[in-house]
Formats: sequence, C-alpha cells, structure tokens
Amino acid sequence: MLNFVKSFTLNYSITKMKQLSTIFIASLIAISASYGQSVMTEKGSKSCSDKKSSGSYSLREISSPNSPRHAFDILNYTLNFDLWNNFQSPYPQTFTATEVITFKVDTALNMIKLNAVNTSLLIQSVSLSGSTFTHIDDTLAITLDRIFNAGEIVYVGIAYSHKNVEDGGFHASGGFVFTDNEPEGARKWFPCYDRPSDKAKVDITTKVPFDVLLGSNGRLADSVTVADTTWFHWISRDPVATYLTVMSAKKNWNLDIVYWDRPSTPNEPMPIRFYYNNGENPYGMEQLVPQMASYFSDNYGEHPFEKDGFAALNNEFAWGGMENQSLTSICPGCWYESLLCHEFAHQWFGDMISPGTWADIWLNEGFATWSEAFWYEKDGGYDAYISEIQYDASYYLSANPGWAVYVPEWAINTPDNSILFNYAITYCKGACMLHLLRYSLGDDLFFPALYDYATDTADFKYKTSITDDFQAKFEASTGQDLDWFFESWVKQPNHPIYENEYNINDNNGSGTWNLNFLANQVQTNTGFFPIPIEIYVYFVGGTDTTIRVMNDVNQQVFSFTFDKQPSNVFFDVQNEIVLKEASLTIGINEENIGEQSFSLQQNYPNPVTGQTTFTYSLQEDVQVSLALFDMSGKKVLSLVTGHQNRGTHVLTADLSKLGTGIYLCRLSARNNSTTKRIAVVR
Repeated sequence: MLNFVKSFTLNYSITKMKQLSTIFIASLIAISASYGQSVMTEKGSKSCSDKKSSGSYSLREISSPNSPRHAFDILNYTLNFDLWNNFQSPYPQTFTATEVITFKVDTALNMIKLNAVNTSLLIQSVSLSGSTFTHIDDTLAITLDRIFNAGEIVYVGIAYSHKNVEDGGFHASGGFVFTDNEPEGARKWFPCYDRPSDKAKVDITTKVPFDVLLGSNGRLADSVTVADTTWFHWISRDPVATYLTVMSAKKNWNLDIVYWDRPSTPNEPMPIRFYYNNGENPYGMEQLVPQMASYFSDNYGEHPFEKDGFAALNNEFAWGGMENQSLTSICPGCWYESLLCHEFAHQWFGDMISPGTWADIWLNEGFATWSEAFWYEKDGGYDAYISEIQYDASYYLSANPGWAVYVPEWAINTPDNSILFNYAITYCKGACMLHLLRYSLGDDLFFPALYDYATDTADFKYKTSITDDFQAKFEASTGQDLDWFFESWVKQPNHPIYENEYNINDNNGSGTWNLNFLANQVQTNTGFFPIPIEIYVYFVGGTDTTIRVMNDVNQQVFSFTFDKQPSNVFFDVQNEIVLKEASLTIGINEENIGEQSFSLQQNYPNPVTGQTTFTYSLQEDVQVSLALFDMSGKKVLSLVTGHQNRGTHVLTADLSKLGTGIYLCRLSARNNSTTKRIAVVR
C-alpha cells in the first residue's frame, strides 16, 4: 500500500525549535575537543551517459586500487555549511564550512594527504594540537602532532571556504544549490580522500533561508527554523563513496513523500522523497518506483538504505541523472521510467556496492543498464528483456570505440569522462556482459549467484567490488570456473566475428544423417571468445531441435547423427550471443576439419533405464573427453577425461541418477567432437 504526504513547499510548520548556537557550535566543539513534465524517449542509460560523459575531467592521480592501502581509512565526514547567501541574487559560489574527519590508522603515520582542489577551496585552518598543513597541487597535506599507530582513531578539524568559481562540483544559481561529483568532484567542495574505494559515513548540517528545501544522503535527523533561517541536519548510517555524497536544495521546491512497505520492518516503511519544480508532475513515477523497490528487492536483496529519493534540478544539470546515494539527481522535468529505473538500480549496484576502482565502472553502469531490461521483463516477459539487450548490443556494434569494458590502467589513472562513461562500452557492452553471463550459466545459476553477490555482507554489501572479486563470487556461488568468460568477454576488446560452415551427409542409405558444424571465428583485432553456442536444426517433415554445445576453441567441429533428415540449419537463431557478427554457409572446407581421428558408436541399450555401454575408437594416442550434457548444454556427467591410447574403448556407466529426458553424449578430441543422442526413461 502506498501512503502519500501532500505536496508542500517549505512554509510548513516546524514543531521543534532550538537555539541558533546548538547546531553551529556542535562541529566547532568537535574540532576543539578532538579536532513542467518532459516527454522523454531516450533510454535512461543513454541519458545518464550523455550527462556524465559531457563533463570535463583532466585530473590524474596515482592511487592504490584497494582501500585502505593508503595507510588510513576514513570512517566519517562531519560537515557544517553556511549556504544562506548562495540563494540570494547574484547567487555567489562562495560559502564557508567546517569539517571534522574521523579516520582509523592502518599503517603508522604522522601525515595524511587529502584531495582538495586549489582553485575551488581555500583552507583556513586545521585543528589538531601541533599540526601543520600545506595545500599545493590540489593536495591538502596535514602533518599530525605525533606518530599515530595502526588501529588508532584520529579526528582532524578543518575550516575552509569555497571560492567564487564555477567548478562543476558545486552549483549555485537562480535559487538552486546542488553538488555533482562523479567521478572525482567531491574534492571541489570538501577536503576528502576522493577515491571510490574509501567509503565513509557522512553527517551534514546546512544553513539555508527558511523557504529552501534541502536534501542529502541518509535520513533527515532534524530541521530547525528560526526567523528567516533553517538548519537541515542529514545523517547517513551507511558508508558513502565520496562521488555519491550530495546536497540538493532549492527555494520553494515541491516535495512529495511516498512510503514503501519494507518487508523486514513492516511497521517502519521507507520514505521515498520526490523533489520537483513547479509545472512538473512526478505522480506516475511515485506510483512506479515503489514497485521497482519490491521487484529489485526480490532479486537483489532488500533495498539497502533508510530512505531514497529523486531531486529534479535546473538547467545546469541539463540531462540525465546521477545516482547519489539515497537521493538521485535528475534533469528538470525528467520524470520518466527508464531513467528512474536506471538510477534506482544503482542504489544496489554502484551505491550499496561501489566500484573498487574506476576500471570497474562497468559493474555500476552495466548493471544499471541491464536492470532497465530486467525491469521490463517483469511485465513484458523475456521477449521484452531480450529486445532491450539487443538494442544495447546494436548500439555497441555500431559505435564500438575498440577498448574492453575492463581496462586495468583506469584503476590508477582516471580517464576523461568521455572515455569513462562511453555509452557503447561502459553502458551497452557492460549490460551485454551480464546478459551473456546469464545466457552462459542459465537462470537457475545466474540469479542465485547475483543475489548472493548483492547480499554478501562480509565482502560486498556497503563495501566495494573489483572485477576479479565479482568473478570470484560468481564462481563460488555457481561452483564453476568462469575464467574463460571474464578473460575473454570482459577483459578483451571487440567481439567475435563468426564465419560458420556446415554440411549434411546421408550415411549410405542407412536411415541416419550426419550434420557437421564448424564454429569459426575470424576476427583479427582481438582474441578468441569461448561461449556456449546453439545450433538450430529443422528436419524434413516439420520437426526441429536446438542443440547447445560449448565452443571453447576456434575452428571447432561438432558432428551430430540423426535418424531423420535435416533440411535447414541456423546458428544462434534467437540471437542470444548478442555481441557478434555472424554468417553461416553450407559446405565445409575440409582443410578446416582435418582428419577425424575417432568415432563414437550409439550407446546400448538406448533408451536407458539404468546402465548403458559406450564404445568409441581412437586412431591415435590423444587427449579425449567423453561427457553427457542436457539439452541446455550443461554438463551433467563426465565419463572420460584424459590421455588415452589408440584402439577401441568400451565402458559401462550408470545413468540411474539422471532424470527422464534427452541427453547428448559428446566425444571430443583436438578441435573436433561427435555427438550421439541418449534417451533416459524411468
């Protein structure tokens, strides 16, 4: 059930009144003691990419990819801002602020270095007895009063001001104030360790005129109005990456609050705040977002934060959205489904689990883009889902700039926004990576592994993830070695180009036919891409079958024997391998097949109720594999693996534990394989 709070501006009554000094002096004591509606047709992911990739970014910094290897771990930022004048014409960019940084020492130190852009921030003082500081080359270096040892907690207070400059991180204009950080813009409005690996809690108190609404991360702990001034106090109970820290405020903003019934705390529904401009109508999204909360919670684990919300900004935030933790920024009037879906999915992937480095950005944007397609699957079924994924793939294929979704160098040197947020790679190909992983594993393995990843409180939830961590978690959850997938599809650039071939042979009037299929990748700008492939066979008389096999080496030949005549053969008829170019021709160049040095007889008895006998012949000493697969391509039983001598081999296997159905027995050696069908009955 949705509960609504009537729209209102800030002329509501404040029931709690406190003295002016209470909030303002609190941070000083801490320092001293310790120190209209738009109609949108563009996909949400594309709008998000357009916004983020358009920003200029040229800062380069070498940093350890895995926090807290920088010798200290920031636990909390307590920030106190005076923004009162920023809402008055001519809307200056200047403000004053105090900050208390709480950090834990990981390696003995007597100095810390923070990011603070010189052209934006003026550091006035640092409070820690005996401490000194320098502010050079966008780095605030603070020499502490002594050597602090591992495990100690340190508090440093900083007083500073923001200069009257347009820096792209802090915005003040026309009654609006907002921040916009990704990838590394937080350092433009507060000193911080501005890398996504070091997440910290935030506590923000802000002084604004009485007719201003201001939103931020976490929960609204308090708001106090005295005369013409209001103090908003926001506290996040959960750690936040610096690029996701936010303040958004406006004079005479409208606010609706919708409540979502959180399953784990039914008596404490989660507020979802909708800040919007005059003339806008977010009502449709107010109905839809709680449904998204339920759907994503069912599949990704319960919504991770104590509140959520969306804030429509002004034309300085011209398009798209930014998934600030628990308060997403969107462009003015951009109340449309795919954008809010994309940004809302980020609350799990990007916010709850943040990227360990910028090399892992696909774990953010790829997941959010894939989630758009997955959301449409809720009501439109798999056809709606795959249609969205195929759109993403088409965009990538038409605009591929030629690098992989995972680029290790980005862990050290953050690229320009136009590269980091490239739509074809980071968004579209990133989404297709998740689809191909789903296709390869099957839903029965993929979705439980995804849920395990998102709900893993030991290693991921409220923490960070790098690509290798993600792979390891999926391997642990599925029990499969996925190195073949990540090393090729995720870490290689470009995509496979197939020039497949096949032929059909009548076995000398015996009433059986052989189908030989050559899986052949010919791309020269990257390596080989292993993946399960599906071969669709249509028979004379109108029946058909789809055979799924693992294509794990190039120029691999698959041979199948049928007791009815194939008439047409198709490759990946459903276009599940969405990142590819492909052709299929009749007739196999014998040079591509090579001499087949083995043969597999039909097992006996067949159909099978319990035991059955397999006979195969080898014309040379060779490494072989004999295994059973179900019709989805999943290996269900390994019979032989290893080096064997030439000659005829006979083995008996007990299939009594297999369920009723059709299975494929596949003998493989070198790059060739041959397959027989087996029927198991009970």
